[in-house]
Amino acid sequence: MRKATRSFKFTVEYDPDLVLEKDILPTFKRYDGDKIHVIKGVNNMYQHCSSCYELKNEKEYNLQGSFDQYGRKKLRKECRKCQNENDRLLSLLKKENGPPPKNCQLCDKEKKLYLDHCHKTSTFRGWLCIRCNSGLGQLGDDVESLERGIKYLKGEINKNKNDKD
Repeated sequence: MRKATRSFKFTVEYDPDLVLEKDILPTFKRYDGDKIHVIKGVNNMYQHCSSCYELKNEKEYNLQGSFDQYGRKKLRKECRKCQNENDRLLSLLKKENGPPPKNCQLCDKEKKLYLDHCHKTSTFRGWLCIRCNSGLGQLGDDVESLERGIKYLKGEINKNKNDKD
């Protein structure tokens, strides 16, 4: 059987009358040439950048590529300045470390690979699939957390102290 794939792009036109009551959020519009984007939030709102932690105006953030089921977009979590610096860093690390290998360096599966780097030191670590890279990130890229996870999987960690035998 052949798997169905989507090879088309579609857009959802925002209509506030179609938004379910539980999903109603404040929105504002941002004009980009001939496009009008409806964004979750309020005009001139401020948010903290996830990289530099500075409080910045919404105008200093790009939009996420996707939109919700009602056609609303969200601002990226990283300000434009930090996003540009990160893009330049990734480009440089890719150039310095050559093309990715065939398999993920963690799970050894043949998948699309992404450059993994230390966010604190900006150093290249290797090439990982999205699942392995996300897994490391969920554990805080922390060796102690990973070691504890291994012990947990081996059944070497005692039951929760609140559990009764």
